[in-house]
Amino acid sequence: MLIDELYPKTRCPHCDTYHDRALNKCPKCQKYNDIFRIKRMPERAVFFHPFVQIGMFLVGFAFFGMFILEFIVSLFKDAFPGDNAFKSITFMTIIYSTMLVSLLVLALFTGRRKYFVEKYTNGIDYIYGIGYAVTVVMASVILGAIMSLFFKIDNNVNQDTIETVALSYPLFSIPVLCIIGPLCEELTYRVGLFSFLRRYNKYVAFVVVSIVFAFIHFDFEAKDIVLEFQSLPTYIVTGFILTLAYEHRGPACSMTAHVLYNSYALLTVFIRAYAKS
Repeated sequence: MLIDELYPKTRCPHCDTYHDRALNKCPKCQKYNDIFRIKRMPERAVFFHPFVQIGMFLVGFAFFGMFILEFIVSLFKDAFPGDNAFKSITFMTIIYSTMLVSLLVLALFTGRRKYFVEKYTNGIDYIYGIGYAVTVVMASVILGAIMSLFFKIDNNVNQDTIETVALSYPLFSIPVLCIIGPLCEELTYRVGLFSFLRRYNKYVAFVVVSIVFAFIHFDFEAKDIVLEFQSLPTYIVTGFILTLAYEHRGPACSMTAHVLYNSYALLTVFIRAYAKS
């Protein structure tokens, strides 16, 4: 059966309980799972039931969950006052907030709440997150400098949108772009998609997640499609480092790194705008 192939279980040699082979301990007797050690599964990663992992990915995936939410919100666009920037940040707030609530419902109410929550109790993970955030910043700066030797670096559609709403409505944009958005993406692409693929192949998981993460920031309808492709390497590297943070120290680490990196990126937007004024 497909479910057996997708969700293979192991039998605990100590208490004979069948359980998810991706868990590091038997949920009944708390003895370590030998398969977990043999496969070298990441200790800090979160392994929900695979159907839950796929569900989290689909809820947050830009071309599925976000597309549906954007369509629903757009039906009421005429009811929102203000200019396009205000409507954009309003839609963004509604979409990401709804998405975050949906993702947390899947994480907290599908049978492994305690297992999920305990991943956020180690303070060292947050310290590592700061280090990974610095790594992402340095990698982005170095990659940008190298790419600038070959062609002019400019913002893609995603970056232009962020700058517009951030400068127009900073108080509304900061929590959405620096906190809610990164948390949604980590739950979607690291806790959801990566953890699902990581059950079966580490290297495939890294490659797929890094590429998917890059393309969710890609605008296929952009007028300057070349510019969109020029932005991809930075997003791929960012996605890879955040995935590495998750593999190494778990969701608390990757979420911290992502929040801090987005905060840094938004801060540079404000600094550039202030310098020009």
